[in-house]
Order: sequence, then C-alpha cells, then structure tokens
Amino acid sequence: MTDRPKARWGLVTTTGVLTGFGHGFAAFAVSALLKPIAIDLDTGRGAISTAIGLGRLVSGLSSPLIGRLTDQNGPRWVVVGGMLIAALGLFVLSLVRTEIELYFAWALIFSLGVAAGFTVALDKLVVASMGERRGMGLAVRFSIAAVVATLIVPIVTAMIEQVGWRMTCAIWGGIILVLVPVPLFMFRTTSGTKGSSRAAEREDSVNAGALPVLRQTAFWLIAAALTAQASVTSGLSVHLVALMTDFGLDPVFAGSLFGGMILLTVPVRLLAGFIADRVPSRRLPLVLGGLLILEGIAISSFALAPSFITMIVVTAALGIAAGAPMVLVLVLCADLFGQSSFGAVQGNLMMVQVPGTMLAPILAGYAHDLTGSYVGVIAVFAVMLVLGGFTLSMLRPSRDGRSQKG
Repeated sequence: MTDRPKARWGLVTTTGVLTGFGHGFAAFAVSALLKPIAIDLDTGRGAISTAIGLGRLVSGLSSPLIGRLTDQNGPRWVVVGGMLIAALGLFVLSLVRTEIELYFAWALIFSLGVAAGFTVALDKLVVASMGERRGMGLAVRFSIAAVVATLIVPIVTAMIEQVGWRMTCAIWGGIILVLVPVPLFMFRTTSGTKGSSRAAEREDSVNAGALPVLRQTAFWLIAAALTAQASVTSGLSVHLVALMTDFGLDPVFAGSLFGGMILLTVPVRLLAGFIADRVPSRRLPLVLGGLLILEGIAISSFALAPSFITMIVVTAALGIAAGAPMVLVLVLCADLFGQSSFGAVQGNLMMVQVPGTMLAPILAGYAHDLTGSYVGVIAVFAVMLVLGGFTLSMLRPSRDGRSQKG
C-alpha cells in the first residue's frame, strides 16, 4: 500500500515532464520562433500568428473527440499517438517554404499531436489517479510542466540563434520521439483511468445532475470566463518575446525573462491546488472571478503607461494567468460534472475556447503590423479579463460535492 502513493505521484511527475516538452514548446517556445520564421518566409507577424491561431482551432475542435477516447480507453494510446503526430509535425515544419506549408505543418499536424499527446489525456490520468488530492495533483503536474517549459524557452531561443529555427524544430521533433516509450510503458497499468470505480460513479450521479453538461448554465459560465483567460494567455504568450525585443532587449535575455514568467506559475499553481482541495465548490467561482479581475487590472497598466516596468508587470500577470485559473477550473468541473466524463467535459471546454484562442494571437499580430505597437490589443485583453471575472462570479453551485468536504 505504501507504494501506491509513490506510484501516483510518479505518474503526476511524468505527465508534467511530458507536457513541458510538448505543450511547453507549442505554447511558449513558439514566441521565440515568431520573428525568425517571419523573416525567413518574408512575411509579417500576422501571418505567423494566423498559423498559430489555426493551430488553436484544430486543437479545440479535436479535443472533445480526444476526451471521449480517453474516457473510454484510457490515456496510453491517445498520448502515444499524439506524440508521434507532434514529432511528425515538427519535422514537416522544419522543411516549410511558404505560408500555406506553414499552416499545414503547424496548424494541422503539430497542433493535433499536441492536443492528443500533452493535454486532455494527461489531465484525465491525474484526476483519475489522485482521488481526493486531484487539486494538488493537477497543481504539481502543471508546476513541473512550467519548470520544464522555463528551462526549454531559453534553450530553444539559444538553439535558434546557433543552428536556426528549422534545425531547432527538427531536433525537438527527435526529442519527442525519444520520449514516446515513457507513456507506452508507464501508462499500460493505469486501468483505473478507464471509466470510474463504483464510488466515483456514485459521486458522478450526484454532481452531474439530470441535464447533459452542454445544457447546464454552469458549464457556459465557466466556459465564457475560461475563454477570456485562455485567449489573453495565448495572445500574450505568442507575442511576449517580440514585445520585449521591441523594447531593445536581447533575444536570449528576453527568452530568459519569458522563462521566468513561466516559472512564476509554479508557486501560483501550488497555491491554487492547496485552495482547490480545501475550498467548497460554491466558493471557487468567487475566487476565480476575483483573480481574473485583478489580472485584468495589472495588464491594463501597460496600456495606460507603456514602459519597461509595466511590461514586467504584464509578464508577471501573465504568469499568474497561466497558472492558477486552470487548476481551479479543472477541479471545479470534476466536482460539478463528475469524474467519469471529465475528459469529454474538458474537451468541450477547450473547443468552446477556440474562437478566442485562435483569434487572439492573430489579431495581436495584425494590430502590431498596422500600428507598430501592442498597446491597443493589450488594453482589449485587460477588458476581457475583467469581464470574464465578473461572468464567473455569477456562478452559484449548489451545496453538494465539494461543499460536503468543505
């Protein structure tokens, strides 16, 4: 029995490392690729941002199917297949010569692989394995992913400086291939993730209610707020290194600051996991709403007074926005809608976010191309966060599930 907790935390650690290498490259290291790809393909940042935005579309639209497959069959082959597709996408990306080829490699192949290999399936594995400590399990998972991503951002930036962005993508594709045996062998005994135990099924019948998830007001309030948060995070993450270098910072130093932003998510996520395991579900929306409002106010400082200092404030606020909300939202969804359908619920949430996460980096890129500045779009992002926070604060879960533990 003493080995079981160790095995569970081992799985949590493994999922964090995998996500750091895969999703960390797609979500954060891509910021270092923005300028080099635009220069090499002789195009603007808006075009590169379009490829990234279309990748969000592919990831979001495929997530409900990925979630259902994970709920039914467990994460093993979903993750393995996703990693193989992601590696293929990076190999193809290293060979592109036109914008159309870029869209195909990044938006279709690589983004589909990342969605399958590094997101929903691994979250489901942690939620199903950790039981009552799923909040802290998710927090540790995301924190480890953040540490890995923190390390790889300056590494990827340095690699681009030394060997070029094409060879960097090819090397990273090889790294993902080397990691494929990890889920292939470690996840084969996690049969507990296929469906739910009888206790989990009883919990699901209480929490999920009679209505399908997509017909519940709670789902759409959560989705609206999470869409605002995810849109701002994706839009700023793609352009943050470019924003820093526009202020004259060295690209490698800018990449290191970006990595520091990711590192900031570690204590934030651990605190969020601690809160999620102890605060009743009926109070989590107020915590989340207040957090989003404060983030919006912080980001607005750059729009009001652009400077190096307010740019650092934006970076810190982005670190918080990329950390705490997702942990709290996933725990809230597991409590409200049940564990056995967690993969499908999360997949639907990711799909609903598609318009925002797809358009945010695109609009930010074209706004810069037209105005030569990110000030206007950051002002819009700040308003979105504040509105998302107020929307989430309207949610009033009933006194069951988490409240019984609170």
